Amino acid sequence: MKNIGYLLLLSLFLLSSCDKEVIRLKGYYEDVANTDSYLVVKIQSHTGDKEQIIDTVTIRKGEFEFNSRLIKPPVKLTFLSDDSSEFEVWIGEYGTKNLEIKRGAKYEAKIIGSFFCDELQRMNKNLDKMYIEPIKEKELKAADLGMLAENRKLSEEDEIYLADLKKAIKMAYRLRKKSILTTVRKNKQNPVAVALMCQEYERLTSHQKKECLKYLSRTFSDTGLNWQMKN
Repeated sequence: MKNIGYLLLLSLFLLSSCDKEVIRLKGYYEDVANTDSYLVVKIQSHTGDKEQIIDTVTIRKGEFEFNSRLIKPPVKLTFLSDDSSEFEVWIGEYGTKNLEIKRGAKYEAKIIGSFFCDELQRMNKNLDKMYIEPIKEKELKAADLGMLAENRKLSEEDEIYLADLKKAIKMAYRLRKKSILTTVRKNKQNPVAVALMCQEYERLTSHQKKECLKYLSRTFSDTGLNWQMKN
């Protein structure tokens, strides 16, 4: 009897554990409240050359639900609507999350109730506030001078000024990248830090890209994000 009781408790524990390893999204799609529609859910490689379709979900009265045991987070999911519009959302942990989709000039999709997504957004905002927002005016001036240079030769003074602007902009993005790399090196097993590094991937040097992929292989080898970054 004791063995049977132990096995019963073990089976219940395993079922409970398995149930937790599910990505479940309960979504609300703002613009299709009165019509049925659908979404194709897929994961894409960071180059966009490869993709895997995970599921197709039906939207009824603006609501839908997506469930998957096939993917281990972290991962960036891509949703394709029946009007051929695409949007992406980060999934950082198992469990049930709410997904709100709003359509304006472009799609806005937000995961509600995710520590991973909240923390990733917070870190991105802090980095932008520290490094990018101070150079916004310089970026606009550089763009204006660049357009002007397409129509006529710039004066020597403007050329020097444009070169200085570009140098300052490049330095700001370099410092942002350096801050991200420092964070990842101190938190190699933190999925939020690694996701931040993957977002910055195209700005990394070849050596830094190898470093990024190494971190993924060591700690996140069975995740969707590892597949996305290596394909």
